Parts: sequence; C-alpha cells; structure tokens
Amino acid sequence: MGFRKKGAVGPRPWKQRAEYSSALIEQLHGETGFSPLTLRVCILRGLESGDAIRAFLFPKLESLTHPNTIKDMDRAVERLARARTNGEIVRVFGDYDVDGTTAAALLAWVFRDFGISFEVRQPDRFKDGYGLNVGAVEDAAANGAKVLVTVDCGITSFEAAERAKALGVDLIVVDHHQLDPQKGIPPAYAVLDPHRSDCTSGLKQLCGCGLAFYLAMALRAHARDEKWFAPDQMPNLKQHLDLVVIATAADMVPLLGDNHILVRHGLEVLKNTKKPGVRALLEGAGISVENVSPGHLGFVLGPRINASGRMQNANLAFELLSTTDAARAFSLAAELEKLNSERADVQDRIWTEVKEKVEAGMDAGKFKNAVMVADSRWHEGVVGIVASRVTETFHKPAAVVALREDGVGKGSVRSYGGKDILAALRVGGEHLLGFGGHRHAAGFSIHADKVEAFAQVFDDALGSALGSALDGSEAGSSAEPLLIDGPCVASELDRKTLEELERLGPFGPGNPEPIFSLKASAKSHRILKERHLKLELGSLEAIWFHAMDRSDLDLSRDLGLESEWAGVPELNRFRGKVTPTLRVRDWRKFPKIS
Repeated sequence: MGFRKKGAVGPRPWKQRAEYSSALIEQLHGETGFSPLTLRVCILRGLESGDAIRAFLFPKLESLTHPNTIKDMDRAVERLARARTNGEIVRVFGDYDVDGTTAAALLAWVFRDFGISFEVRQPDRFKDGYGLNVGAVEDAAANGAKVLVTVDCGITSFEAAERAKALGVDLIVVDHHQLDPQKGIPPAYAVLDPHRSDCTSGLKQLCGCGLAFYLAMALRAHARDEKWFAPDQMPNLKQHLDLVVIATAADMVPLLGDNHILVRHGLEVLKNTKKPGVRALLEGAGISVENVSPGHLGFVLGPRINASGRMQNANLAFELLSTTDAARAFSLAAELEKLNSERADVQDRIWTEVKEKVEAGMDAGKFKNAVMVADSRWHEGVVGIVASRVTETFHKPAAVVALREDGVGKGSVRSYGGKDILAALRVGGEHLLGFGGHRHAAGFSIHADKVEAFAQVFDDALGSALGSALDGSEAGSSAEPLLIDGPCVASELDRKTLEELERLGPFGPGNPEPIFSLKASAKSHRILKERHLKLELGSLEAIWFHAMDRSDLDLSRDLGLESEWAGVPELNRFRGKVTPTLRVRDWRKFPKIS
C-alpha cells in the first residue's frame, strides 16, 4: 500500500558524526574490554582514553568539580554562615520557570536543614516581569532581610544591585546566564556565575538549580569544617538531586561533564524521592519512576511546574516542591494538573493563530532568516512554548510576542540551526526595553510601535554569521541530516553491547542517543495503532514509530527489499523479558552516507 498525504514526512540526508580510528578502538578494546561498537560511540563523543570512558560509564559524585573553584563561592558561603550565626533573615529570590523554582526549593530544603532563617519570593511574570527588580529589593529590606540570594536570575540586574547596596542588603547572585558583555557583573556582595571571565571552574553548562546545588555543597563543606553538626547528623545533600535532575532536563543544558554525573545520580534519587511534592507530581503526571528519563522530566514534569508561573504565579509550584506535608502536596499537584490542562488549551489556540500568521508572512516574502510575529490576543505565559514549536515546524529561529494593553510586548525567542539569538537581540537592542537569556533561548520586552522595526533588524541579524550549527549541518537548513555513529551488523547488537550503550546515558542535549545504520530486509511487519510499524529485520526486532507518516513508503513494495535502516539500538524490557531492539529513526532504499 502506498502512502501519500500533504505534510507527510519525506527522506532526509544521513551524515556520519565524524571519522574514528579503528586502531584506537582496537587498543581501547584490549584495555577496557568494552565492545568495539561502544568504544566507537565513546570516541565520537570525545572520550579517547580508558579512564575517561570508565568515568563516563560509571560516574561518581566524588568526581564533581569542587564548588570552591567557582569565583566568589567563598564570599557567598562566608556571608550565609554569618547570617546563620547572627540569626539574620536570608531572602531567596528565584525565577518563575522550572529552573528558578526548583533552585529556590532546593535552597529552602538546604537552609532549613542548616538552620538558616529564610523566606522565598518569586517574581510575578505578569506584574514584575523577568528577573530581580528594584521593588523586590526594597520589599526584602522592608521585611528585615539582610541577605538576598537570587537563583537563576540577577546577572543583568544592575539597578536592583545598586539599590540593594544602598539599602545595606548583601546581594548574592547565583545565575548561570550570560553576562552583559559591556557592563560585566553587577555590584553585588558575591556573584556566582561560571560565565564570568575570571571564573575558572569550567562549569558553564550548569543550569541554575545545578549552580544552587554547588552553593549547597560549599556550605556543607564549611559546616563540616566548623563542626556545625555531629558527623552522623550532617545534612545529606544527595537527596536533593531529584530537584537538580528535573531542572537540568527541563533547561535542556548539555548532559556532559558534571551534568552527566548529576543527572545519572539524580535519576536514581528521583526513583526513591522522599519529597512529598515530587512524589505527588510524578503520580499526577502518570510517570512510573522505574522508567523515568530526562525526556519525561523535560516534557512531562517541566510543563506542569512551569504552568504555575505561566498561568498565574510560580508560588504554587514552589510550595509543592518544598512542602513536607503529603496531603498538601497532593492538593497542590492536582491544582497544577488543572493549570497545565488550561495552559495546553491556550497554547493550542495560540499556535493555530501563530501558524496562520507565519504562513501568510512567508507567502508575502517575509521571514527570510527568522520568524517574528506579535498579537494582543496571545497569552505571554505560553509564547515561549509556541516559539519552540515555530522553530520545529518552519526551521528558522523564532520570536513570538504577546502585546499587552499598556502597549508593551513580551517576547520569547528560540534558536534554530545553532544561531545565536542573544547576539541578534543585542544587535537590535536599541529597539528593546530589555532582554536576557542565552544563545538558544531568550526573552525581551518591547513597545508595540517598535515591533516592525525590530523584526527587520532581527531578521537581518540572523541572516549573518551569528553562530553556526552545533551538529555540523548547515545552519537553518530545512533538511538537517540525521547524524549517525556509523554502520553495524545485527550480530554486533548483542545484550552485552546494549547494556554498555545504556550506561552512556542519560541521553539528551550534548549526549545524543547512539544511532547506527544497518542493511536488512524486513522479514515481517505489523501496523500498530494505524501509525507505527513492528518489524523483523533479519534476526533483530525493530519498532518504527510514526512510520505511516512517510511519504515515500510503500509497504507491499519496499519492506521485502534489502534497505538501509538507521536506528537506536536498545534493550526492550517487557514482562520480565529483555529483547535487543532497534528503534528506527529513518529508512532508505538507496544507501548513501555523505
């Protein structure tokens, strides 16, 4: 049966990630005993020694970078310790997204355990906008806070930092976002940001919650040195990796280096979490802890936590993640489910309207290098999600702006093809009221009468060489290649090899799933749910999700012929049976790797 329909998916080019040395694979095989296929994947990810490979497959928390390598960490810890001694109130100010909310919750648990008096505030997306503002500083001072700790924000809050200094509030900025290249760091008591030019930690890939965890590690080391607790009563920080792994997955930071260690151990902590709110959140989302992955966290839990800040304010999600009351957690999780459902409905409506605007603009010759659309009907809490969908659908960087009644627009920007959108915002900065973020995701505010002028500058800027594709493909290409780790044969995909490949996970940004190509004909096939295919490729079982969306596939004609298949080899565990399986990512009749 043939299958053709408007909008169906067609073939895409394949490209091998890089060349690899067979001699090095042979050497490492003798040294480590790992299979050649596993070693090939490791080498293509920059792991070229036995020690590096073993450390990646069997990561240890002791291998984390020492927190005191982060610039100003000693000052931050010294000030928090003094606040504990003097009984001073520490105000924690966290951003309203997943990263900021989990970071604020983590510090709440840690400060509670370490006997530090604290209170937590988060900005209201609709009233306050993003980041630390002067009003928040004045509120902290008026309520007696002597120390103000930002998490996941603050690095560009110069006016707020000056106000804190004037009011005698010691500001500690804990932020992982990029600095303003002209202004540098704000005038705070301590600034923990690995992007500082004078910070030698190398931890630029941490999310905000991850950075807050390093502050907690440094505080614990100080508590141990100062003998705050008996050795058997020292607070356990590992239990808070459940929050770190949620934030790391949702923030889409590379799962390499310290992040790889944090996520691997964080997933194990998550499976046995003691936090009532996290348990209630998992249960409400229908996630089984046995099979939880970064994908579940980023695309299932993340939107639920974000729904709080997107639809009303982030306090609900923060309370859920920091409460010790199981009954309260259950009630809060149910409320988040309702907000997330409301968010999804609003998002679908806006997406339909945005899609129509983009298609009309393209028909009119607009959006050559980037998409930018604005409307007063759109909810500013969900335009970021819609912007991501625009990039996925139209293969261009995108900015989606919600215009408010006061004439100010709130825009969310997402990158595509490796383009540096933060640099593009800087180019058009004269048209903006403010902006911030990083090269892949950012936000800005703008007067409605500046939208058209900025849209042109934004499009022109992204037509220049602002960044390059991170995967070696042509930036902005509508047919980005499928990157594979090279060819293999079915006999290489044995259980030992697949168990080793599993240990390379969790997979995600920076650490993609290994994809191999193999030649085979389908001995049999079965259609599942009218969309997917279950296949036998020689001796190997295979599953091809959304196969029926393929415009070039004729089941009766093509599957009996020898073809080339690209897929992720994995162990399928079902009802106690473990079966080597290929999860097909692509198929083609005429094998040709560029």
